[in-house]
Amino acid sequence: MLVTGLSTGTASATTTTSTGTLTYNCAFPGITPQPTTLVARLDVTDPHPGQAFTVTPHATVTYTASVKSLLNALGYDQVRGSLSTTFSVANATPPTGVLAGAFPANPITSASIDGTPQVFTPGGAGSVGFAMGTAVSQSLELHKKSTGTWTAWASSCTLKPTSPAQNTAFSPSIVIT
Repeated sequence: MLVTGLSTGTASATTTTSTGTLTYNCAFPGITPQPTTLVARLDVTDPHPGQAFTVTPHATVTYTASVKSLLNALGYDQVRGSLSTTFSVANATPPTGVLAGAFPANPITSASIDGTPQVFTPGGAGSVGFAMGTAVSQSLELHKKSTGTWTAWASSCTLKPTSPAQNTAFSPSIVIT
């Protein structure tokens, strides 16, 4: 038997890197900005010198009990919408990626977002590092229980200042092999 057309290539495994829990202050209707937490995860194919690698972003946003309580007091019982933010990429091009996606209605608890895979090219030897951005945009719809209507709300969120500062880096960094 003759087999032709085969070629060898570099095997590509996927490594998961993630942030710790980050707190952002987010605007909601009728209340002062409130803390909302976000944990981001990136699934990264192994970067090899001169070869493209893929990053698939994911996130879970959690609305605190105080956000839920305050919005419930205003008559809202559900939220749905989308989230968009950026992450920086060190030692690769382009230097920025996007984490964005939609989530279905939930009782103002938490939502998971699966972003679109993106392609990067590693720099020189060493590792590729990632860090979350300091701003998150949410295009929300809030459900008014009494009327059954959905109200659109654009929520801008900024990384909550803390001392010491929150660590926005994803861990671990990904080694260029």
